[in-house]
Amino acid sequence: MVKVSEQTYSETGGIEFGRAVGFVAGGIGDQIYHLTQLRSLAGACQTGTIDIACIHPGPISRILAATPWVGRVIDARPIRRYVPGLRGTDTVRALRLHRYDTAFFMHRSTSFKLASAFAGIRSRIGLSDGWVDNLLLTKALPLENGGNRRKAWGHRPFIAAMDEFILNSGLHLDLKTPTISPDRSARELTHKWMSQRQGPVFIVNMFALDEKRRWPVDAAVTTIATIATRHGGTFILNAGPDAADYHKAAMSAWRSFCKRQPMLRVDQLVDSLDDNASMERDVALYHLADGYIGVDSFTANLAMNCSLPAVIMFASQRDRLTYRSTVSPVVASEAGNLGSISVDKVLTAFEKLQTGQPVNA
Repeated sequence: MVKVSEQTYSETGGIEFGRAVGFVAGGIGDQIYHLTQLRSLAGACQTGTIDIACIHPGPISRILAATPWVGRVIDARPIRRYVPGLRGTDTVRALRLHRYDTAFFMHRSTSFKLASAFAGIRSRIGLSDGWVDNLLLTKALPLENGGNRRKAWGHRPFIAAMDEFILNSGLHLDLKTPTISPDRSARELTHKWMSQRQGPVFIVNMFALDEKRRWPVDAAVTTIATIATRHGGTFILNAGPDAADYHKAAMSAWRSFCKRQPMLRVDQLVDSLDDNASMERDVALYHLADGYIGVDSFTANLAMNCSLPAVIMFASQRDRLTYRSTVSPVVASEAGNLGSISVDKVLTAFEKLQTGQPVNA
């Protein structure tokens, strides 16, 4: 965490905020890929923390429960379609009572900006998607900002535009230290759970809600078997409960594979959904594991924010996103078909991470 005192900040020519709130939206993964920026902004606040307004307050609260630079997690769902006097009035009233002097918008939602203006937040800084946003913001950051980094990220420019603002403001972006802290008791329980596995331990995710970003079961199991045969270790399937059927299919395929491959053990692949799964346990798991192999999803963003070395598979070149941590990206040969990624391609990316060779980061 970057903490700078009020005196130091004025001496270095940086900027300082009093009480601030950051607005994020999109999927859970989209929301947590702004944590590096939010931490940097928290370090410039007098409180050393920043509140986060989001549309998945339950999961986000649990993910960030032990993270010291995060203040409140606020439910922003009532103001997604804010209409003064009709919708979201209670949330706007609560924002006013928190007495924020600054709001940051990591998303182009005009409703969030309008609600913040009616809540009396004087300084409103964030992404702008047109003239209405420009009127509502005291400092507008056009979506096209971000230069070459934005071009590389295609349709996901939000990180690059906000990064540009933070760096131009004299703040520091720490891309190495984990942004998320694990709960102590969850870490202890997870360490005990992992000690029963034969190391090293790698997290694997094959599942995403978008079918184009799913790793076909047969391709995934074949790849895991190849890596396990060469390098040993334990591979933990990790995703949300919506992946339960996918995990069952993978475990069935794995057992069949093990019958044909005597060098493999059934217990080398573990379904984390079968054993006291929780968001707190997953955060601890990502801090204790040795690496991540999986699809572009919430779990990939979690791996990056826990500074876990990761092989991440992308459905197309425009989806490629490696904004922090040590990442070896692998892109499908046929757009939208992760099954077109060869075993050798994943194996090469995996071995680069294990041997410390340079990767695209």
